[in-house]
Amino acid sequence: MKRDASRIRFAEPPPWTALASGVELRRLVEGNGASIDLYRLAPGCRFAEHSHSFTEFSVMLSGEGRLIVEGDEKPIGPGDSFFIPGGTLHGFVAGDDAPVVMMNVTAPLPADLEVPPSSEALRIARLTAQGGSGTSKAPSASAQALPR
Repeated sequence: MKRDASRIRFAEPPPWTALASGVELRRLVEGNGASIDLYRLAPGCRFAEHSHSFTEFSVMLSGEGRLIVEGDEKPIGPGDSFFIPGGTLHGFVAGDDAPVVMMNVTAPLPADLEVPPSSEALRIARLTAQGGSGTSKAPSASAQALPR
């Protein structure tokens, strides 16, 4: 059986959505239980360590940072990619010199994952920015700027 493929071309790119201070998301496509997003992080910003049910595949497009998976930190930069299975504790710290842009594929996309994020995700982001733990099962919207 032949399946139809769709080509998506934007007259204008989708807007950036602020998830938390220094973190923006641009949803490029969503369908068939998956999404492709761009994340843009300000220098020195971080995703607090968190876990969730869905799997993430990411490619660093620009900037540098440190990927944290189950407490292990690795430097990553443009062209590097990584895979985070659902249920894995992970986080990310952007370098201080330039913004980070990464492409992220999420699957299976949870039915309750919202963009812009839910009020609960924003509450966790605010708590993290105020010095809370930031560890949650919420979508990866917890972010804060690191002290310089």
